[in-house]
Amino acid sequence: IVDTALFYALGVAVLNGLIHGYTGFGGALLMVPLLSVLYSPVEAIAMVGVAMVCGSAQLYPSAARQAVWRELFPLFAGLFVFVPLGAYLLFHLDPQLVRRSMGGFILVFAAILMSGWVYGGARGGLPSALVGALAGGITGASGVGGPPIALYFLASPHPAEIQRANIVISVTVMTLVVLISIALGGGFSTNVVLRGLFLTPASLLGVWLGARLFATMPKSYFRKAALWLLIATGFTILVF
Repeated sequence: IVDTALFYALGVAVLNGLIHGYTGFGGALLMVPLLSVLYSPVEAIAMVGVAMVCGSAQLYPSAARQAVWRELFPLFAGLFVFVPLGAYLLFHLDPQLVRRSMGGFILVFAAILMSGWVYGGARGGLPSALVGALAGGITGASGVGGPPIALYFLASPHPAEIQRANIVISVTVMTLVVLISIALGGGFSTNVVLRGLFLTPASLLGVWLGARLFATMPKSYFRKAALWLLIATGFTILVF
């Protein structure tokens, strides 16, 4: 399973972990599309999911303490229903269409953030569930459903630490549901799992570096980092 492509993926995994450790959500936005150039979208999403769930474990204790769980449980309900529906499309759509869809989704959300629009509506059970449904459908179909969750929580009145905690927990649960859906759909193989585990140490290193940056850099950089990540990734996918 070890080849030139996998060593290239190691470098991507470090950058993926760095971004995820700092923003709480962004790593897959970069890693999934880049790996989908080397592997099929299904394999890329599965590999990234394995690496991220294992590599982000160091973020979970603090995120679990800081998260606002009353906003998360309804969101989880939306994820549980719509991730499998999106995964069904992933298995049946043309891979190139899936790759282009990744770029399109990301640029749409980047444009919304660039406009300065901030969600000011209710933050109860129904809005959270709808966000989970939207993110779940996009993630199941393309692996890049973090932006709706990030957009929702970045618009909250909570401090950056709590915003990030909500994002970390939500994205982790979403990733687990995606992995289960791919496994049930027959998308897992021994090589895919081993590749994901091979990338885990690099992801761990990146997440650790990203978490250190978040702890030391001014919190005003948090939203800017998330925004520029979306823009750069969207264009990257469309170009490659």
